[in-house]
Amino acid sequence: MRNLFAKYLEQSTKKNKNIYLLTGDLGFSVLDNFKDKFPNNFINVGVAEQNMVGIAAGLSMSGKKVFTYSIANFATSRCHEQIRNDVCYHNLDVSIVAVGGGLPYGNLGYTHHGMEDIAITRVLPNMTIYIPADRKELTYCYKKLMINKSPKYLRLARGGEPDIHHREIKTDKNYIILNKPQKINIISSGTILGEVKKAFNNLNNKNIGLISMPIINDVTKKEIQRVISKSKLIFTFEEHSTIGGIGSFLKEIASELSSPPRILSFGIKRQTIYEVGTQEYLRLRNKLDAKNIYKNITKYL
Repeated sequence: MRNLFAKYLEQSTKKNKNIYLLTGDLGFSVLDNFKDKFPNNFINVGVAEQNMVGIAAGLSMSGKKVFTYSIANFATSRCHEQIRNDVCYHNLDVSIVAVGGGLPYGNLGYTHHGMEDIAITRVLPNMTIYIPADRKELTYCYKKLMINKSPKYLRLARGGEPDIHHREIKTDKNYIILNKPQKINIISSGTILGEVKKAFNNLNNKNIGLISMPIINDVTKKEIQRVISKSKLIFTFEEHSTIGGIGSFLKEIASELSSPPRILSFGIKRQTIYEVGTQEYLRLRNKLDAKNIYKNITKYL
């Protein structure tokens, strides 16, 4: 996904020289082509994420469309004040691009887990969150992101993720239907959709909806409310803390309904932050692998 993002950004900058890319001293194998092709549009600010966001805000105020690039926790937690005050307060055209959302950097421990980033960013004013599950969803999100002139957070994985969708995504909505919504629905966000889809394919009961939700904003809230209002039971799965992520977002929407459905949320458990290992291992420890997702769904069904 991150290589495709870099490719798309190169194509966009070729047409629009007002696009700028800032990095916090990482991503060189991914960003080298952009740097070589557009040296005047590329700034390595060093290990100084707070300054990076401040510079991005200044460039945006000068009429530039700006992207910052770092690992998820550094891109959000380390410079939260600058994103809040410099970018969101002024409603600027800045995209915070994060790699390693979730547990891809699990071997480096909790300091590199991106498990609170959605919670941190979605409460900020004027912010839209993009959480693509694969390259097709990235394409879908990128088109929307490029016409959005307000603050944005793009959450990417580490790279090498398998394709989940096998055709171009064509919908005018902010969510993607993989199986028609029913009274019982599964809603997922991000690359964990691959594990969710495996579990879904093993279910004998196909009278269950399957939805991917890669965008969080006020438009999504209005759209998904219709699905929630017609549901009796919803399962949510995300590679993020169960507090503040997609599950919390849907529960907040449901709480405003006169007859809300039951919503069961599954994500990264706080008890596992001391675990170190591969993404596959940490998904297993958090019961976010296909086998455990299947068990949790069938248990409540």
